[in-house]
Formats: sequence, C-alpha cells, structure tokens
Amino acid sequence: MTSVKTIMSKNLKTISTGASLQDAYALMEEFRIRHLPVLNETGEITGIISYKNLLTDQTVLLMPVEFFMSFPVVEVSENTSLKRAILKILEKKISSLLITNNEQEVIGIVTTDDLLWHLASQIKNEDDEASESFIKDKNLQTVGEIARLLSQAGI
Repeated sequence: MTSVKTIMSKNLKTISTGASLQDAYALMEEFRIRHLPVLNETGEITGIISYKNLLTDQTVLLMPVEFFMSFPVVEVSENTSLKRAILKILEKKISSLLITNNEQEVIGIVTTDDLLWHLASQIKNEDDEASESFIKDKNLQTVGEIARLLSQAGI
C-alpha cells in the first residue's frame, strides 16, 4: 500500500490570520504553490487559502485571508493510503489534505496536483516523449507551474 506520506509536500508554507490576500498571493508566487494553511494567533491551523480564492476582484486584495479561507481543514494520517486520500478529496470536494503524524502534528500537504503527478508517473505509454517535450519546451521548473498551465488550458 502506498501512503500519502510518500508523495506529500513536507516544506509546508503557512500564513497568519490578519495577512492580506495580496500577502497570500505573494507567498504563493514566491514558493510556486497553490495552497496556504492559515494560522491563528496561537499557531493553530484554522483554515486554508487556495490559489482559486485569489482569483477575485482586485479591490479585495487588502482584505484579511480569513474572510476567504476554507474551513474546517481536512486532515488525514501520514499512513492513509493514496486511495483513501483520493476518496476523501472526492467526497469533500476539496483540492488538498493536510497530513498529520501520530502526535496529530501537521507535517505536510497533499494536493490534487500531487496525486495526478503520482498517477502520471505510474502510467507508461507512447505519450511519454510528448510529455517530456512539453515540459522541456516551456522551460518549467516546478510541478506547480506545469499544473497551473494545465489548469489554464482547461485540463
């Protein structure tokens, strides 16, 4: 059984309540990510802001992230199987899961992009050359950049 621990992003970036959407956008651009857990004053995760939350009217970019974050945040254990994680994402109609260790501490995040990249790496066929040239031709550096292009293309 493959667990979410094998594909999760471990270097979790966060943002504090009170920070603006503009601050969230800057962090996402800097680290090329699409999900930011939101921390309250005591350091607890109270929600999550995603890149799609930022696709809004420019006049609200100075508003605090907590007005736009999704909550409650869905968490799963690091030992959760990929199948269970996928089913949880589909059931809740969300695009990310926070991953916790045995002490219930958040240690990472798994997104739909992570799951799709894992699936793509498992599929071997004649399209491998085409996908490699797509990546090389665009001079892309991260999975997030490729996912953003695919998303913009409606894929």
